[in-house]
Amino acid sequence: MHLSTKLIFTLAAILSLTACDRPIETHESDINAFAAPSAPTVQDLDIRMSIVVTATVMAPEAIMFEGGSWFTQRKMAHSAILICHPDGLLMFDTGLGRDIDAQFEAMPGYLKPLFTYEVTTPAVEQLDKEEFCPGRPLQIMLSHLHWDHASGIEDFPDVPVWTQQSELDSGRELENSSGYLASQFDDPDINWRSFQFVDSAHANYERNYDFFGDGSVVLVPMIGHTDGSVGMFVELGGDESYFFTGDITWSLEGFSHPAHKHALMRAIVDGNVADVEQEISRVQALMQQKPNLHVVPAHDYEAYNLDAIYPDFISRD
Repeated sequence: MHLSTKLIFTLAAILSLTACDRPIETHESDINAFAAPSAPTVQDLDIRMSIVVTATVMAPEAIMFEGGSWFTQRKMAHSAILICHPDGLLMFDTGLGRDIDAQFEAMPGYLKPLFTYEVTTPAVEQLDKEEFCPGRPLQIMLSHLHWDHASGIEDFPDVPVWTQQSELDSGRELENSSGYLASQFDDPDINWRSFQFVDSAHANYERNYDFFGDGSVVLVPMIGHTDGSVGMFVELGGDESYFFTGDITWSLEGFSHPAHKHALMRAIVDGNVADVEQEISRVQALMQQKPNLHVVPAHDYEAYNLDAIYPDFISRD
């Protein structure tokens, strides 16, 4: 979700920004509390990864993280992550889909003026499965069900769609509020699949779900933003390790500083700010322990590996 530029400056003029700030202080004890055990070695696999950018929008940096400039414009993106694995093709989130304009009509009226998007091309119109990942079935995994992540679900009929049951329950209960748009996931023919985390450590998370069973694509719980938000680790081999963190922050600086989203935006989109803060601290600790890990907040275009923008891709080679 992104504020229109004109409205941002209007709000900046009427809000006391310092009064709304929620600084995050971290200490050595916090880092130690999130110490990561040694990660298992991933076997040699032929895995490709690509980022399908479905839409972009420019926004002031200050909306992405507290302490950012109101006068520096940053590109934010709505994207899907593609993982071509020997056992299948996985799409993590969908970006904005074909019907986003109609779907967006159900956004509460008081929120419509706050958000904007500039559609480029939906993932379904970009993806050539047989070119990128020939002969392997597609599945979708959602970081969460907010409108800018779930818009393209119904563009892929019959494709298995994975999410935590708690996340689907929240979306159905809240319908057209708190970032959800019911029309994006109300088709009775959606092939829903749910999963449960197991009590086994991965990085500095106590629980995980190993999607392919070989350590190459591992989901972890990301508490706070929504009831069932998840992050995704992708191991391509060698030093190519990625961590897609969904909407816990909207910028890499949110973890490195660390800092929350702007106060107004977190009040709208984050379900439990204290839990979000815990996740921010956990990821910051992981970044310090594993400096070669590529951490990618969902909407921070500057954090993307530009060599991996679809139809280009990266692999262990």
